Amino acid sequence: MSRILTLHQLSLRDTDPVALCCIAADTGFDHVSVFLHPPAPQLDIFPRLKPGAETAAFREVMRTTGVQVHNIEALPFSGRTDPAEYLPVLDHAADIGAKRATVLIYDRDLRRASDRLSRTCDAAAERGIAISIEFMAYSTLSTLPIAAAFVRDNGHANLSLLLDPLHLARTGGSPADIAPAADRIGALQFCDAPLTAPADAFAEAVEDRAIPGQGELPLQQILDLTSPDLPLDVEVPMLRLQQQGISALDRARLLRKSLDDFRI
Repeated sequence: MSRILTLHQLSLRDTDPVALCCIAADTGFDHVSVFLHPPAPQLDIFPRLKPGAETAAFREVMRTTGVQVHNIEALPFSGRTDPAEYLPVLDHAADIGAKRATVLIYDRDLRRASDRLSRTCDAAAERGIAISIEFMAYSTLSTLPIAAAFVRDNGHANLSLLLDPLHLARTGGSPADIAPAADRIGALQFCDAPLTAPADAFAEAVEDRAIPGQGELPLQQILDLTSPDLPLDVEVPMLRLQQQGISALDRARLLRKSLDDFRI
């Protein structure tokens, strides 16, 4: 297995970032992805790494375990967003050695969003951080082709796409959409799900996805169509297993073991 393996905070919402780092080390994940900023003001519902003492403890765990930070979430762009407000978030990301930050576009004025995002891409590049846009049904860039066209038109060297198999499926996409956008995909998340969406697709996305290999998404095709250089960011919230009393450590072990069934 040659890819960098990342354990996403969303997979273990009942743990804090320090515990996430320890669990990652114990289960064979060499990187983690953490929240430094909520994906929207009303969605401050995920464990976030706070500056100060918590970040100091996090950095010490990174030092002792060797686990690194792959991605930080999330930088939302609405019509009211001032890119300057994200400079402290990017400084925080740089302080923990993050290599990438996820952007969400909610602004319906895509020209304005593109101009503002370019300023953030510049600031992130100065800090050694790449920027990737995650498309999803809940954002203005709601499909892979729409998001790919936005990235192409923006043209910033520090901007790419984040591909999430669940969002690809739930926005009507398929592996056939990947090839035309493959050179713009800079980040890859990993999870599974049934082909048919549940009644509450948002709850599925943030609370209960399937462990890779236990759903129906074409995960191996997605892997085969994307660069093997992309870290694999395993983002699988499992509220059902948490409610059954399965520990965060054991849930992470299930995720890591599931990856052995794929050509990664």
